[in-house]
Amino acid sequence: MAQPKPNWAETEVNVYTGVYRVLLGGMLLSTTLFAIGLVRALLHPTYFPLTTEWIQQHYHWSVVWRGLATLDPVVLMMVATVLLILTPVARVLVSIYAFYVDRARTYVAVTSIVFLVMVLTVVASYLGLT
Repeated sequence: MAQPKPNWAETEVNVYTGVYRVLLGGMLLSTTLFAIGLVRALLHPTYFPLTTEWIQQHYHWSVVWRGLATLDPVVLMMVATVLLILTPVARVLVSIYAFYVDRARTYVAVTSIVFLVMVLTVVASYLGLT
């Protein structure tokens, strides 16, 4: 029995639906975390010194998990910020896949270069090169 040929138009719609869902999901999740963090901060105002030591103390997974569990406003807004930053990165990755499915090799190459530049920028800043 012969397999039916794929309907490329339907595949294209499904792939771009994925891109839309990634952007929408990232935006909704980060906005929700920002809103919860803001409400918690307004209900329980606290002074944060923002010294180098204080900031470094909050960049550990244990602090993040504990902060999420207790709805710490600083941690909620920090995670929301990271999610908001990662949303376009996820969109670039999903776009690479979408262009691959559409067999648009030129766009796969260009979008892959965009992703590579994003990664190299993060690595360079981590190494103190920017």
